[in-house]
Amino acid sequence: ELIARYIGSVGIKAAKMAERCPSVDRDDLFSEGLMGLLKAVRYYDKDKGASFATFANLCTDRAMKTCVSKAVRAQPLVKYDDFDFDTLEDDSRLTEDVVIERETGDALMKKLSGILSATELKVLSMYLMHYTYHQIARELSTSEKSVDNALQRAKSKVKKSMGK
Repeated sequence: ELIARYIGSVGIKAAKMAERCPSVDRDDLFSEGLMGLLKAVRYYDKDKGASFATFANLCTDRAMKTCVSKAVRAQPLVKYDDFDFDTLEDDSRLTEDVVIERETGDALMKKLSGILSATELKVLSMYLMHYTYHQIARELSTSEKSVDNALQRAKSKVKKSMGK
């Protein structure tokens, strides 16, 4: 009964996440989300104080984020063109504005790849996709201090290239 009740939200989350990162298959995200939901059903403890909905949401999110992380790790470098920033914007925006914004974003990514090292670029991209220092360090098999250093270098180089 719980699975049937929450399976729709897993599908919606998988679709939204797949839109933002097309290099990850929606079906894979959905499967991982279902596995997270099954873990939630199995390990939920009402005495811990959280509602089942909250716990299930946390488990499915973590499972899907792990799926994305594995896909990112399998790639030599995060593909910036895979992240569709337009899906985060209000749907009422004009198509022309979206195209201009995308072209500007593509130009920025090309410029950044010429300024930053591969590590700095990867750390910055993961940071901009809301990964924590801990998650980035784990994905890149390095320390959080190294992640912080790379991010600070990247920020400094970007500021310098902008003349600030």
